[in-house]
Amino acid sequence: MPCPSVHAAFYLWYGTPAFDGEWRHWDHPTLPHWDARVRARFPPPGVRATPPDKPHSPFYPDAGPYSSSDNATLRRQLSSLAAAGVDSVMLSWWGRADAAVTRDTQGVSTDERVGAVLAAAAEAGVSVSWHLEPYGGRSPSSVALDLEYLHRTYGAHPAVWRQGGRPLVFLYDVSASHAPPHAAEWRQALGGVRRTAADAVLLSLYLDERDVRFVEEAGFDGVYTYFAADGFTQGSTPSHWPAARRRLAAAGKLFFPSVGPGYNDTLIRPWNGANSRPRRGGAYYDSMWRRALEVQPEGVTITSFNEWGEGTQIEPAAPHTAADGSVYDDYGEGGAAMYMEKTAEWRREARRACGAQLDEL
Repeated sequence: MPCPSVHAAFYLWYGTPAFDGEWRHWDHPTLPHWDARVRARFPPPGVRATPPDKPHSPFYPDAGPYSSSDNATLRRQLSSLAAAGVDSVMLSWWGRADAAVTRDTQGVSTDERVGAVLAAAAEAGVSVSWHLEPYGGRSPSSVALDLEYLHRTYGAHPAVWRQGGRPLVFLYDVSASHAPPHAAEWRQALGGVRRTAADAVLLSLYLDERDVRFVEEAGFDGVYTYFAADGFTQGSTPSHWPAARRRLAAAGKLFFPSVGPGYNDTLIRPWNGANSRPRRGGAYYDSMWRRALEVQPEGVTITSFNEWGEGTQIEPAAPHTAADGSVYDDYGEGGAAMYMEKTAEWRREARRACGAQLDEL
């Protein structure tokens, strides 16, 4: 049985007035539904959360709303991930700092913080992999340039995670069209990077079984499933993982199922309650981990360390009652660090199952 590597989705888009001159993401506005009929059933979108008392998440961070520009915060976060046995943080990356592209919804340029993350990761003893987000104008050819940039700018850093000797790159939302011409564009663009110094292990988001053919035709090395809501996509449904694993293995491709503690994004998407998944006191997270390890994958990803707006975070949370009486969720009797502790337990279980030497965490 292979010993799977473990990678946690890590977001750099948080800001506070003290560090950034404004709130970023903690004050995320409510978003509109794309269907006007559904949209009409809810209050008008664009209502902003009001941190620090009422951030955009159903949970309240144990450290309070923080800034990703705070190096002390980075050191604390990365040290906790290292202690939990996580191999790398999947660093959410929205394109080169000098590129004139649309960033995330709040315009955060994550590339400007990569150097600080790498330094803090090296100090903590955890690595960094790349999670390429759908910045404005992203295309197969722009991603090829991104890979060259990441290698040229950061490739020599000792904190960069290598999967079988190559950097590990997750590419979010590249296969949605499942169109053969689209796959051919990817194959041509990535072909220019293969067998060069900028080459990497490239994993595409897996939505459904059509992605097996897509990654073959496009020239990706494998897939990850990302979403934390069981049943949201075929890829995020653990009962589908054994079949997906078999098909991908037959094609010579890697399979990295994604596990999560639950899902709740209703403070930013109030119309999306159908996709909420309660945490069940940690049982949801345990179940996803168990199902992931059963398929003996090459890697497991965690959604997420700190995507607070979608309620998928394993970062410590604390009880909080806002001034207006609104009560935020917390982790119950398990305490603030419950999900970090569970992650360490499942990391140990993965090592036991694959027969590797158990390191002290």
